[in-house]
Amino acid sequence: MNNIFTIIKNIEDKNGNLIFQIFVADAFILLIKVISFFVIMYVGKILVGMVDKYIDKISIEKVDAGAKQFTKSFIKLGIYGIFFLFAMLMFGFKEQSIITMISAISLGIGISLKEFLSNFAGGVVILFSRPFTVGNFIEMNDIMGEVSEIGVFSTRVNTLDSRKIIIPNNVVISKNIINYDANKYRRIQLTVPIAYEADPRKAIAELYDIAKTFKGIENDRIPFINIMSYGNSSVNIEYLVWTENKGYHDYYNTRGNLMQYIIERFSEKNIEIPYNKLDVHFYNCNK
Repeated sequence: MNNIFTIIKNIEDKNGNLIFQIFVADAFILLIKVISFFVIMYVGKILVGMVDKYIDKISIEKVDAGAKQFTKSFIKLGIYGIFFLFAMLMFGFKEQSIITMISAISLGIGISLKEFLSNFAGGVVILFSRPFTVGNFIEMNDIMGEVSEIGVFSTRVNTLDSRKIIIPNNVVISKNIINYDANKYRRIQLTVPIAYEADPRKAIAELYDIAKTFKGIENDRIPFINIMSYGNSSVNIEYLVWTENKGYHDYYNTRGNLMQYIIERFSEKNIEIPYNKLDVHFYNCNK
């Protein structure tokens, strides 16, 4: 083994240089370049973390949460790209080679990553048009939930049953979006049934009084309360009132409490709310 190793060490190239020494020197230089590459990328990671902390300190009153998240994602992408190019230069790649590589990558992205670019464009559209922001409760197709993050390429939504749904931004801007938190007030729409035997004027008067006194109902906005349809066993009163928009949890709590209170008030005033009844008749077949 020692003889073989000695022979390998003494092998020379055509110029008389020891091949083993050249190999060791090249390996050492390669190791230095690899270490330099990772050190530069690590410095880039530290810089990204510093930028993240700085952006997080910006008041939401000046910049909304969605814009902050998009900006963070965009800056991260840019910083990592710059440090990657710098690391490639340190690794030994020539500027012309890097330019050629970037051109080839750009061409490949343009051809094969069409969706990638459209998602990025969608993120820009969301940032500037602001159809919603982080914390808004939205509905889009079969998806309903609270926006938790707006990124460069996708938007994340937390559903009511705590599922996280990631939606590509190009899909977001191409679909109809319902933003439940966009306006200051939301309307509560109920259909209140009363029995045909009940006095509809008395029921409507009670509902108007509830609209004026119930906590959570906005008194400055005019309600709509009137008979709108006849059911099989009920007269249906359409009940439209307004509440201040403080988020979907508050909205549904107000709506549920209002429905419960209407039942209690109607029970106190002897206004019957009908329910399905089944009459069973027994006949004596022996007669």
